[in-house]
Parts: sequence; structure tokens; C-alpha cells
Amino acid sequence: MSDEEPGHEPDYRFSLANERTLLAWVRTSFGLAALGIPLAGGIQGVVLPGWHREIGLGAIALSVLIAPFAYVRWRRAQEAMRLGVCLPRDPLPTLLAAGVAILFALTLVSGIVTR
Repeated sequence: MSDEEPGHEPDYRFSLANERTLLAWVRTSFGLAALGIPLAGGIQGVVLPGWHREIGLGAIALSVLIAPFAYVRWRRAQEAMRLGVCLPRDPLPTLLAAGVAILFALTLVSGIVTR
């Protein structure tokens, strides 16, 4: 953050905590990509549920959504701290929970249908 930004520099501990939260979201995004890539591409010699490609593509799509939203969340929180106002509401937990719930439901349905 440059010195030209409005407000005052927040306590470094809060800035570092905000940064750690950003990094946690990025790790989550990488984890979803690590799950989705083998599922979407298939794993040689492993029998996967019927909808494995769609589930993998869903995980990759969720991963692609989370990374930029995480940056926007970090930036908005940093600006709020600089201005001394309440932190903005964060849609990321809802997005992640809904996305994972949908992928989990698809995985369960796929497992039941292919039996």
C-alpha cells in the first residue's frame, strides 16, 4: 500500500492477519484446482464415478472464482482498516460453502447412479 492512499497506516498485525487470510484463500483455490485437474483429465488405471469430469471442472471453476474474489476481499479489508471503518461483508465463505456442497452432492449422486 502506498503512502498516497487515504487514511492512516493500520497496525501491522492487522495487515499481516489480513494477508494471511488472503493466502489461506489462495491455498484453498490451489487445493480445489489440485482436486479438479486429475478428475477432469481422468486418472489412468483408476475407475472414477460417472460424472468425474463435471465434478472436476466444477472444482476448477470454483478455484478460478475464489482467487480473484480473495484479492478483492483483501483489498477492501485493507482499505477499511486504513479508513477506520467496519470491515465489509465477505461473500467468499458463502461462495465456497455453496460450491463445495454442490460438488459433494454431485459426487454422492454420481456414486449412487453408477452402482
